[in-house]
Amino acid sequence: MAESDLYNGPLDPRTVVGFHHVELSYGGTKALDDVSFRVTNGEFVCITGPSGAGKSSILRLITMDAFPTAGQVIVRGMISTRMNRGSIPRLRREIGFVFQDFRLLEDRDVYENVAFAQLVVGIPGAEIKRNVMRVLTQVGLWQKRRQMPRTLSGGEQQRVAIARGVVNSPKILLADEPTGNLDPAVAQEIVDLLFEINDGGTCVVFSTHDHDIVRSFGRRVLLLEHGRLVSDEERRLGDRRKSRLTDGMYRPREEIEREARARETAAARQLEGE
Repeated sequence: MAESDLYNGPLDPRTVVGFHHVELSYGGTKALDDVSFRVTNGEFVCITGPSGAGKSSILRLITMDAFPTAGQVIVRGMISTRMNRGSIPRLRREIGFVFQDFRLLEDRDVYENVAFAQLVVGIPGAEIKRNVMRVLTQVGLWQKRRQMPRTLSGGEQQRVAIARGVVNSPKILLADEPTGNLDPAVAQEIVDLLFEINDGGTCVVFSTHDHDIVRSFGRRVLLLEHGRLVSDEERRLGDRRKSRLTDGMYRPREEIEREARARETAAARQLEGE
């Protein structure tokens, strides 16, 4: 890769993730080959392709858990070719994570799992309580805050993981195959929840190999094959102000927002009484 292929122009403040002629190799095997795209503030982007296509490699590069063999990755104004190891924790504080296997702490209850993400960045106790209440209410699990992960369904565990991923108000949420262990109806509920989080302003990068999810997807889809970006398509299915329900019906976004505010108010009153 020539030096001229590196991006040296002014950074667009709307761009939260930028890939510029990125290559990534592991032990001589090329995982990504000349990949270029950008994600702007508030976008919801689906990365899809078969196993081994390079989806996880892209997520690792966004978190700078890996660095490109050639080319450049820019995340929130931080440039991979100019990064030092000491800056990586600061970058990762702006990124939330959701994984296929949930990765919940089995010896801690729902509340403690979400609060842990706040504890590690030094948030004061009273603020932790408010923030955990807010996100557990958003995912519909405030009433189950004292249950242990093993007592929850797979969909509920993934909701806890999402709450943990957004409790620190990240600018970017990375969801790596978040529906991979769920049945189709529950998977659609999780996708709808991620849409709601995105509607609140969080940029969501969602990876999946599930063709049914991709076919029903009303947002931007990046298709990878053999480490190359072969398609970058904006898909629009219906009104973005509506939320898909698992039975195929729709409700206005305003109705969903009213219900969310009512749940949060009820949870706040309960919190005051504890």
